[in-house]
Amino acid sequence: MDRLRIGAIGLGMVGSAQVATIVQSVAAGELVAVFDIDTARAKSIASELPGNVRVMDSADELIASGEVDAVVIASSASTHLDLVLACVEHRKPVFCEKPLALTGADCEMILDAEINAGRRFVQVGFMRRFDTAFVDLKAAVDAGDLGEVVALHCVHRAADVPESFTSTMHTTEAVVHEVDSTRWLLEDEVVEVRVVGPAGRSGVEEWLDPQFFTFRTAGGVIVDTEVFLRAGYGYEIGCDVVGRKGVARLTNDLPVAVSLDFKQSGVREKDFTVRFGDSYRRELSAWAADAVKGVVTGPNAWDGYAAAAVTDACIESLRMGTTVSVGLRPRPSLYKD
Repeated sequence: MDRLRIGAIGLGMVGSAQVATIVQSVAAGELVAVFDIDTARAKSIASELPGNVRVMDSADELIASGEVDAVVIASSASTHLDLVLACVEHRKPVFCEKPLALTGADCEMILDAEINAGRRFVQVGFMRRFDTAFVDLKAAVDAGDLGEVVALHCVHRAADVPESFTSTMHTTEAVVHEVDSTRWLLEDEVVEVRVVGPAGRSGVEEWLDPQFFTFRTAGGVIVDTEVFLRAGYGYEIGCDVVGRKGVARLTNDLPVAVSLDFKQSGVREKDFTVRFGDSYRRELSAWAADAVKGVVTGPNAWDGYAAAAVTDACIESLRMGTTVSVGLRPRPSLYKD
């Protein structure tokens, strides 16, 4: 296989951006098919794309099609489990946006399917691993000059989110990225979590924003994260890695700053598609190049499962107002290299 024929499922905000990225920037692949539950939207988007992009009648038809070599999934999180399992059943490489599935137990079904198939098929959309700033932060940690890492301080803020968002989505849609960043930066697992809302409130029935997450890793590193989804002023991601000899900081400097009359003002990125646009291009390009070779070197199903196990514990902590331990199954040999 010289070039990957890609089908895309889900054409919302993220999915439509991914389709554009595949068409414009993924040298190892070409978009050949799309599906969305909104057929009119799918037809409209397909009509504006170069080439002959087919609009499929169902996700199952797209996955099973002999014209599709690999699949990108950006549909709602509740659909991920069945779609990913179908891709593995058809032995097709699949790039699945986070979360891999809604719960750790669901993700374990995907692990078992890959283990039974005898190889990895799944890459999860943890795009921060492909962001140049995060890559530089990882390099600073790996260099060892910081000394023993004792803490991470993180922020994850958005200007606004849809009215349909609930308090558990601070976990499933936002802090899941900090979970993966923590695991990747430290090469360690999160073993304990505590989550509270404003003024220390807990519960999942009312809207609690911002929320404050505290993780402890197996190696004893403490990670605190503020997730503020209706911060109003813009989109902002930050991470300080604190070592005993120094600190590495993912800066929160304004990308554009204007100084006038002894005051400074600037413009923040409006959302994640702007902040991480280049990261999406790099991760999809790397996934497609790997899929042509029949390998997965990016975030895999184990990474998706480990993140989901932590987010399960976070939701339980928010519900109960207590510290919750994270339960992980032993890592299968398929995911040890």
